[in-house]
Amino acid sequence: MFDLSRQLSSPGRRAGRRKGASKANLTVTAYGEFEGIGMGRLSNGDPFVTQRGLAALCGVQNAHIGTISRDWAGHKPRILAIRGRLGENRREAHRVLSFEGRRLYCYDTEVAKAVMGYYAQDAGTHAQEEAKRNRARFRGDRLAGFINAHFEEVVPVPVPVPAPPADPVRFVPVETEAEGASDLATAFLLHVFGLYALSFWLTMAYLNTLRERVIAAPWNRLGLYLPLKAIVEIQNEALRRAEAFSQKPSRY
Repeated sequence: MFDLSRQLSSPGRRAGRRKGASKANLTVTAYGEFEGIGMGRLSNGDPFVTQRGLAALCGVQNAHIGTISRDWAGHKPRILAIRGRLGENRREAHRVLSFEGRRLYCYDTEVAKAVMGYYAQDAGTHAQEEAKRNRARFRGDRLAGFINAHFEEVVPVPVPVPAPPADPVRFVPVETEAEGASDLATAFLLHVFGLYALSFWLTMAYLNTLRERVIAAPWNRLGLYLPLKAIVEIQNEALRRAEAFSQKPSRY
């Protein structure tokens, strides 16, 4: 997708540093974010800024920088102005590399300065004050020096060691209730059930006894089976009559 065989900056200035280096095997050896600018260094020593970092330097949204990269091979006035500032022909504006599993869109310092120059001077009504300040701040090689200053003591990226396999998941049974508590609950339920059964038996025995007495009562000459409500009403009426009869004064 990208022409990795081209130099990231002017060949004359970095020819000595890059002699014998394999451009196709470039990797990111250091990466960090400082002052809100994502930056890092490649395996050949060249510094770079990320797409978001370049957007922060120019004071624009990340999508605008992405559009510049997408339209890099076109002939839009913005692209022509940036490529004219760059002073050399680039097939792509950036490289896509990765660092610790994170994809990075890497813009070298020359491309970054050309884009900053466009947003500082050539964008017309879309010129950005942030781009003007950073263009003045990072004139010449100051941007490369600013990035390299953050990675002077960079140690080689260690090769990740695979973690040992985790122990297999073992089934652990859930703790059950104590046997004493379970026995106590069972005994309590049996006790309640026994009381209920006893109460029901006593009630039925009382009703049966009452029914037999009513059937055999002198006032029930037919020996009819009567409902309980009728039995109680007849019994109460019999009691009232007996009480009234006992209270009548004797004529003798």
